[in-house]
Amino acid sequence: MSRARMGLTLEEHSEVGSLLRRVHRDLLQAAAITRCYERQSQQLLDIARSLMAQRGWLEQRLTEAVGADAAKEIYFGREEADA
Repeated sequence: MSRARMGLTLEEHSEVGSLLRRVHRDLLQAAAITRCYERQSQQLLDIARSLMAQRGWLEQRLTEAVGADAAKEIYFGREEADA
């Protein structure tokens, strides 16, 4: 079976979830810092929003494998999973 058909392992999901949370947070911070450059700041915000869609798609794949609670915590962090 090809790697693409198998999907990510739980460890890989956890690593990607952590990375996406960190990148999302950093992009939001960069957008805030560059807010005096409206276009640049907006582009950074748009990129951060696009990451949310990717996290959602990956969360759905993981939910199918391990259930909603574990998937929310991995992709959105403990704080967002509790919300």
